[in-house]
Amino acid sequence: MANENGDWRDYKKLVISEIDRLSEHIGNLESKIDHLRGDVVMLKVKSGIWGLFAGLIPVTIAVLAKAI
Repeated sequence: MANENGDWRDYKKLVISEIDRLSEHIGNLESKIDHLRGDVVMLKVKSGIWGLFAGLIPVTIAVLAKAI
């Protein structure tokens, strides 16, 4: 019986250490995901600005052509 309790204690330590290790990895992944979210937001803003300027070019040309 004592050997079974010792085996369970060793297994318990292993399980707890694996949970701690996985928890640390999850924390690292959450940090990377937050960084990627920031990058995606920045790209959305940049694409919106470029889209605005790209849309203004034909409008400006049409207004200038109509004025002439």
